[in-house]
Amino acid sequence: MSTAPGADKKGHICPPSNAKHPSDRWESLFVYSFICKFTSLRGKTEGLETPMDLENALLSREPEPILTKVLTQFILNLKPQTRNLSADQISTTVASVLSEYFKSSERTIFWNDDLHKNVDPFEGLEGGFFATDWDFKLKILRQLVELQLSHAPEIKAPIDRAWGVVHNKHKKKDGAAITQPNDSQTQEALQLIPIGQDSQRKRYWIADDSPRIYVSTNPWKITATFQTVASTREEYITTIEQLKSSAPPALKKGQKRTRLELAHLALISDLELRVEAIDAELARVQRVRKKIEQRKVLLAQAELRETRTRKRTQRPDYVEYNDDDIGAMEQDDDDYKEEPEEEEFGGRSRRVASTTQQRRSTRAVVVNKRESSVESWSHWRGERRSSRLGASPDMQLDEPPPKRVRTEVARAHSTEALQPINGNSLSNGKNARSSAAALKATEYAVEKLPGKKKSKFWIYAVEPIQGTINSGLPVDGDLSVNDSTSSTTLNGNGTDSSGRHTPIYDRDEDKHMDYDRPSEPEGSLSPMDSA
Repeated sequence: MSTAPGADKKGHICPPSNAKHPSDRWESLFVYSFICKFTSLRGKTEGLETPMDLENALLSREPEPILTKVLTQFILNLKPQTRNLSADQISTTVASVLSEYFKSSERTIFWNDDLHKNVDPFEGLEGGFFATDWDFKLKILRQLVELQLSHAPEIKAPIDRAWGVVHNKHKKKDGAAITQPNDSQTQEALQLIPIGQDSQRKRYWIADDSPRIYVSTNPWKITATFQTVASTREEYITTIEQLKSSAPPALKKGQKRTRLELAHLALISDLELRVEAIDAELARVQRVRKKIEQRKVLLAQAELRETRTRKRTQRPDYVEYNDDDIGAMEQDDDDYKEEPEEEEFGGRSRRVASTTQQRRSTRAVVVNKRESSVESWSHWRGERRSSRLGASPDMQLDEPPPKRVRTEVARAHSTEALQPINGNSLSNGKNARSSAAALKATEYAVEKLPGKKKSKFWIYAVEPIQGTINSGLPVDGDLSVNDSTSSTTLNGNGTDSSGRHTPIYDRDEDKHMDYDRPSEPEGSLSPMDSA
């Protein structure tokens, strides 16, 4: 009795893997090789330098920056306009993108033969993508890679150029002709093929210049095995020595090597040629990791370093205090609240700090001017205090002396000393030195100048020309000037007896000052205290 042909016949199903680590799964090589050939994640993602870095990220149960970058790039290749790609939302985004492809009739690795549809693996999943085990993460990454190879235009374009595939031949081409692919986009560079096989038909796979070597049996059989044989340089050299030990013996005269023996010897030669490139890659990775460690150390030190994030509320203390003052200041509370009181000062109200409130500053409380005394300022020990703050006179070291009213007078520019003039007095009987505009010994005051209007608020201080005046000057009369060569009498309007305008000047210095000018004489005039 025989069963009907084709009944309960199933398709090609690979047995589940019994691997305990991602390094013994072919999906790890598949995903990492895709990252190296079609993306720039390996050079731009911090920490992703070797296949071991990706495997360690898969083993983590916490959000991993490497996996976050990988998932982000894969999602953007499938859906360029996708948002919400941050570490806390990437799991939800991956689930929503995959659910769209699971709804189609395209078979994925999550296809269910009984239901004849794709089963969403995220349905009922708690904790998100990063909380799952490494097997689930590896399957999701593999499915994303397969979808990109089938649907992502940026991934399909270099493949089509390398194999010469032209779509829509009937349409007119836009732009220039297709250029020749570069070295990184040739058929050999884009394919994932083994580097060689030994005499036992085992395939040896590599993904980059790292010392990682994968070994598998015939991948087209369901009984295929996959494992890692080298991850370090020492293991790499050991693998080469094992291949040499199992190499076919030397040929005898007239013998020919078989195809498997030739492949075995070629494999040894290819692995030995990679040693120099592996050393350079290991040195590069070591430099990169050293920089990462230094950056982490600097970040840790920056977190521990105390920085000023706000304005300090305590002023620098430059004043010496006695024990009583220090004890009083230690009792001050930081929550200082002051209710200012208003005090009349100079016709205006100003706010004065209350002496009963607690202060945040370490300096002594400013007292009211009405309450100041010599004893209250004794602890300052010579510090300069202003009288506005209530300091005693002996403490007012920074108060300038009272200023006297000074008058810049019109004088000759001679550098020689001037002789005082007798009769330095005003017609109204006031002494010049006791008036608001104090006169120097070489000056004399007049109430009225020729050509000027008499005023009760102004007086004029005049410094005579050296060696020209020998007698007193009448206030209301004419001004007589005598020198060694001539004598000229000036009347009230500034002219001599002949009617000629004669200014007073110093012949030696060739400088003069004209009393008859309509403008004010040189120098400024100061007001005089009126009676």
